[in-house]
Amino acid sequence: MFKKKDLGKKHYFDKLNKNGGFSYFFKSLQIRIINSKIYSLGVDLTHYPVSLLDNIIIYPETSFELILNYLDIANIEWSVNQQYCCDRVAAIQTEGNVLISCIYDKGNYYLSKFQTL
Repeated sequence: MFKKKDLGKKHYFDKLNKNGGFSYFFKSLQIRIINSKIYSLGVDLTHYPVSLLDNIIIYPETSFELILNYLDIANIEWSVNQQYCCDRVAAIQTEGNVLISCIYDKGNYYLSKFQTL
């Protein structure tokens, strides 16, 4: 369980409308709160890799193709999520409502976030 001091200050989505929701950050974890409920959890891959099961580690440099291959092997349905695709960001959403984001930057790309919706 997190203690209040671990989570630090609230980061509001809109400082002029504090009822719109806010996030707490703890290392690479983002906890989004809307209407006093946890809306989503996200892991920022640019700072910390993610371990899946016991032997798969996902780094920012892990190819998007490999992620899709893992999803196919696990028989997990996925689709491109247009709502979260913008500018240089591509996102796919799994059947379990996990959003996987990838950022394109000058011909290179890296995985940026895993997030529950």
